Amino acid sequence: MARKNGNGEGSRPRKRPDGRWEARYWAETPTGRKRRSVYGSSRKEVADKLVEAMTTKEDVPVVMPMNVTLGEFLNRHLEVSKDTLKKRTWENHDDTVRVHLIPMLGHLKLKELRPEYIQYLYTTKRGEGLSPGTVRRIHAVLSSALSRAVRWRLLTHNICQDVDPPRPEPSEICPLNQKEARNFLLGAERERYHALYCLALTSGMRRGEILGLRWGSLDLPQRTLTVRHALVAGRGSPTFDSPKTNKSRRSITLTAKAVEALVKHREHQCEAGFSVENEALVFTSTKGTPVNPSRLRVAFKSFLKRNGLPNIRFQDLRHTYATLLLSKGIHPKIVSEQPGHANIGITLDTYSHVLPGMGDAAAGAMDEALE
Repeated sequence: MARKNGNGEGSRPRKRPDGRWEARYWAETPTGRKRRSVYGSSRKEVADKLVEAMTTKEDVPVVMPMNVTLGEFLNRHLEVSKDTLKKRTWENHDDTVRVHLIPMLGHLKLKELRPEYIQYLYTTKRGEGLSPGTVRRIHAVLSSALSRAVRWRLLTHNICQDVDPPRPEPSEICPLNQKEARNFLLGAERERYHALYCLALTSGMRRGEILGLRWGSLDLPQRTLTVRHALVAGRGSPTFDSPKTNKSRRSITLTAKAVEALVKHREHQCEAGFSVENEALVFTSTKGTPVNPSRLRVAFKSFLKRNGLPNIRFQDLRHTYATLLLSKGIHPKIVSEQPGHANIGITLDTYSHVLPGMGDAAAGAMDEALE
């Protein structure tokens, strides 16, 4: 019996009553998925045409008018991107398109878009008070969309490559120093979020990774934790997604302080009647639901104020983790792995300027080597 083609392979060629051969496949169009056909005078001809059509069907939009406006194209681009971008990333792209791109450039024909129009957009946004980083994100969203327009053969060139977005500003980080970090942990012992704060400071994990942590990802006797999920806050109810990058899916060795805090937290969760089974969240609200990031932020700021600590952001605990280890001479490669940086260059670029003493240490080491 002949094997049926699988999903996405198209149909097997068949001979039509008129003598021609035909094969069918699904294609994405601006109005949804539709069936398309290829024809030929022989089975082999149709099979070859089907392979070519299946190879290019995702690169060439069907029924996309050549005189489409940038606004119409961007909306179509967002529709297609829903299946390829993470939920929160897609929402950020959607916000950028609606708030910044369509109001100023959406009326222009896509094929009439010019570099000076885009450069004027960036200049205007900077004049409105947007930071260089925000304008660069607008540039990235538009460039990604125009790359798709090139693949769809609506443009021959991505003109974002001919535009100069603002130069990036150095990342502003405000890590706690060693004394402040100790005071932070002492003050956290009196807090409901004691284990959460302790884990954030001693592991370098992202906020979403901590809020998405499940008990099955912890091995407290072995002092290890595996990052598998992250809570994503956006439109509607929070959702859980895979970590930010492949490097973000990692194993972390826990400190003794973190293990002690997590053991106590598990006992409190049991006493409160909350599950500590494998799929249960480690950190929950008083009702057992996922922790709302906005409410955590309010609680965190109040905690800092009560304890006389600097008014840092929650993500600065992650920066504190890295800077404390680097200041103690831990190799940057190791420091980059625990927080899940994509590469060691990110670690060095982010933290070298807050550790001026490293240059003195290097000079001293060279003097010692040459004695």
